[in-house]
Amino acid sequence: MKNSRRAGIGATAIGAAAAVAALTAPNASALVNGITVSDAKVCLNKATTVTVDVTATSFLFDVSLSDNDTSVGNAKVSNSQAVFTWTPTTTGSHTLKAIQEVISTKTITVDVVDCTPIPVPGTGSSASNPLAGLLSSLSAK
Repeated sequence: MKNSRRAGIGATAIGAAAAVAALTAPNASALVNGITVSDAKVCLNKATTVTVDVTATSFLFDVSLSDNDTSVGNAKVSNSQAVFTWTPTTTGSHTLKAIQEVISTKTITVDVVDCTPIPVPGTGSSASNPLAGLLSSLSAK
């Protein structure tokens, strides 16, 4: 009787361990479906919103976002989305990569441009065009 009781306890322990492993293992259906950037034209040093869409069953796992392998941050999933604010600090091609618990990744490439307006000499006031102000002060002398 003792041996059968020990076997029953052992089987119960193995079953409990398997159940814990199944509950704590990452969900195979936790997937990054896509990444979108809120602005059609992404500008240097301007904050833009990056939204990562994930499957509805993956709300338990945070999403991390990187820009050319530099971390942008982590975000919790809400309503099947993780939302980030990203401010690019260099122009050119940027690869944004979303990762959810090493299970799923997705990348997009975004071109960042310098959107700073270039002043046109001789137009506008000296406040909006410092060169015009300098030229007018020199010509007054």
